[in-house]
Amino acid sequence: MQEESINYEDVGLRVGLEIHQQLASKRKLFCYCKPELIKDEPDILIVRYMRPTLGETGEIDEAAKKEFKKRKKIIYETYNTLCPYEIDGVPPYPVDEESLKTALLIAKLFKMDVPDVVMVSRKQYLDGSVPSGFQRTILVALNGEMELSDGKKLGITQLCLEEDAARKISESEDAVRFRVDRLGIPLVEITTDSTLNTPEQVLDAALRIGAILRATGKAKRGLGTVRQDINVSIKGGARVEIKGVQRPEWFKRLIDNEIMRQKRLLEITEELRKRNVKSEDILKEKAEDITHIFEKTKAKFIQKAIKRGDKVFAVKLPGFSGLLGREIQKGKRFGKEFAERVSVIVGLKGIIHTDELPAYGISEEEKKNLLKELNANPGRDCVVFVVGPKDKCLDAIREVKERALQALNGVPEETRRAHEDGTTSFERPLGTAARLYPDTDSPPIKITREILAEIERIEIEYPWEKIKRYREQYGLSENRAKELALSEYSLLFEELVRQGVNPKLVATTITETMKALARDGYKVYEVEEEKIKQLLLYVHGGKIAKEAIPDVLMALSESPSKSIDEIIEEIGLKRIGEKELEEIIEQVIRENMNLVEERGERAFSPLMGHIMSKVRGKIDGKKVSQKLREKLKQYIK
Repeated sequence: MQEESINYEDVGLRVGLEIHQQLASKRKLFCYCKPELIKDEPDILIVRYMRPTLGETGEIDEAAKKEFKKRKKIIYETYNTLCPYEIDGVPPYPVDEESLKTALLIAKLFKMDVPDVVMVSRKQYLDGSVPSGFQRTILVALNGEMELSDGKKLGITQLCLEEDAARKISESEDAVRFRVDRLGIPLVEITTDSTLNTPEQVLDAALRIGAILRATGKAKRGLGTVRQDINVSIKGGARVEIKGVQRPEWFKRLIDNEIMRQKRLLEITEELRKRNVKSEDILKEKAEDITHIFEKTKAKFIQKAIKRGDKVFAVKLPGFSGLLGREIQKGKRFGKEFAERVSVIVGLKGIIHTDELPAYGISEEEKKNLLKELNANPGRDCVVFVVGPKDKCLDAIREVKERALQALNGVPEETRRAHEDGTTSFERPLGTAARLYPDTDSPPIKITREILAEIERIEIEYPWEKIKRYREQYGLSENRAKELALSEYSLLFEELVRQGVNPKLVATTITETMKALARDGYKVYEVEEEKIKQLLLYVHGGKIAKEAIPDVLMALSESPSKSIDEIIEEIGLKRIGEKELEEIIEQVIRENMNLVEERGERAFSPLMGHIMSKVRGKIDGKKVSQKLREKLKQYIK
């Protein structure tokens, strides 16, 4: 797909944010277990199956129905040190008061309305991520706001305090495995309105919200403690929730790709209307067993499937000829949307359609027989077929027809998974109000005047106040101070400065070095914060030179389990003394005497390059420069 410049105003871009931030608390939200991940192997395995229930509206949520259709076995890993609440063995304990007060503090910072009484609700999830089948959540505050850098007022629509879900360990075709150590860690969910109109505004809003959360001193730090989702829509399109945006740098690529995806889907809808395709045309089509067409096929995956007793089922999509082959995301065609849906909901690997045939060992003759068998017009219709057990094939065909029906109406509302390349994939239909209902195990919680008065007395430094302080106290430029104050590493910066590390060294490492390495493909943002701290303390203490910082960060990003000391030993960064440095300088000068005699003092730069290639990261570059100049004078006549 050719890159297109996007006028965000013309396309009517609207984006909303959902920020999920784990809180640093002494206990979990609804029990007294420690809020931390466990590295040891689990002591207990528990197997369950999930089924949907009616929500408060008296309906079953569509997303829950789709999860139920997967019929997957859920395996939970737990520990003797965890209480039965994590596996839904006992009712919830009283809500953690510390976490509730943190949520109320955040509500204050966003100028939100807090009700007199808050209720615990159940939000239904049948993907297995919560053993009870629902996540307990508390709506703490509503109707806040935050100012962006350009002066725009962004609405903060709601703030929820909720328990984190279990973490997924693995997934196969028929089972998914979760570890429940993360379940119950308190987190806040901040939801904004959908008035963000450019990727730059989205990035600014996310950084500001994150900085405000960290300013409380109650936000957990480290990889996986914050998760960001974006809700994207355009004029004529629909709200699509993109989950799992791991880094703020992903926002623009994801938003631009979603704009293009929705535009392409709207073009497909317009084309279907021109072709006069009606919903009844699709609904009347039946799944057909076409296994016999492929009895002598050269397509090996179909050969193997038929031998093990699987079937091949197909359905005609009237008026869809050529459309499933259209590219709607970079490297992804419309047919992929059908395939992802079938894979996620039914468990089959995907679909095959006549727009892409002949291919995969399927011949032109088999394609013709397929079209003929389903009475399809090659110039107008498309035939989709799937391979697998009969019941799964029939389920898959139903999903194919459902996605085709959605294509008649434009962009379906759904939740999609973010990928680093800026593309997304289908995860589930968008959740509805039907999945939320009161938690009958938890009493209402009164927000007293005493609690609010206690919160009101807490003073917090806003990010824009921090920017001013960084400029005045540490002599940082306006841009660097802003970038650092909004960075997830602002607390690390302050911690290191308190320990005597040069503020400009820390700021440069965070705002320049790490960013440059990330652009080059190194996953430096996945390096543990504690290791970044130790690296800069080593530089401050003279154990390694500041020139070694990029090399160590690169090595850590490629070997995250190794310690700083192991990395230093591995890449040969052991600190050298002045005597050894002088010996190296002497050797380099003697090896390049012709250059010294010819250029005199102008030989300094090439000699410095030779020497630094031997000592970079082992001693400070300024020291090398000083010693080289002293030695060079001795050799110049």
